[in-house]
Amino acid sequence: MPFVATEEQVKAFQAFSHRPGFSQEVIAVDFETTPEFVKSVLPPGLEPAIRPVGTVSLSTWESKLCGEFECTMVSLQAVHDGVEGKYILTLIVSGDTPVTWGREIWGEIKKTGVTKLFRSGHRRSGFGERNGVRLVEMRATFDEDLPPNVEESIGYEIKAYPSSTGIGLHDEPRLLKLNITDHNTVRAEGKGTLILRGTTSDPLHDIPIKSIDKFKYVSGVADYFVLEEKPLGIGNAYLPYLIGRHYDDLRAFQIGADFDKTTQIEHKVSAAREFTSL
Repeated sequence: MPFVATEEQVKAFQAFSHRPGFSQEVIAVDFETTPEFVKSVLPPGLEPAIRPVGTVSLSTWESKLCGEFECTMVSLQAVHDGVEGKYILTLIVSGDTPVTWGREIWGEIKKTGVTKLFRSGHRRSGFGERNGVRLVEMRATFDEDLPPNVEESIGYEIKAYPSSTGIGLHDEPRLLKLNITDHNTVRAEGKGTLILRGTTSDPLHDIPIKSIDKFKYVSGVADYFVLEEKPLGIGNAYLPYLIGRHYDDLRAFQIGADFDKTTQIEHKVSAAREFTSL
């Protein structure tokens, strides 16, 4: 790519970005949490869904956009203007371009990390790791094959950036409403174990999980496109949610010898919590 893109390269970038294509292999499990927790982490403009539920998933992807990458995701169900969709709390992704494109184009909360999936017969396992900590681990046996299907869902992203001064937001946050169509050619359900850990910057230990459902395995093509983008109308009220989801706690990084270290904090890792499907 030259320093100034050619007309052909601009057209290609816009075409790929407008309607990206993905294929995925996913292990996922839904969980029930508390209404109080859901309400505490949703920004103004989004409301809790009727049931306080979310999803943890590990996945590998191929794409017509940014190559191959892996993903660990933790999300909650939320509602905007009466429409329920997915609101992501944690999104760990491998690769420079998958992270950069997602953060800049859709305002996704992607952070760089490692996700691995393994299989042996009907067993599937995997983990999501960041900064040397396995935040998510899954082990499940999928002994119930299901017929292929097509699933439609909505995803909510909030596109916002800090001001260049470091104080406040650059502009009004914008809500993106994504249409997601999963063409699941392979599906299975099973039982297994979910293990979660948290850190100072990835606080999965703060999620009060009451129970988990059956584990799900799917593989197939996933279509994403933006249905709507509009100002959220909440201004700097979104700043705590932006910093909390998009960034690590800057105080946990090593501070150089020439600077005041009294603001530095310890980067803590929580004990593992284990949940088993019924």
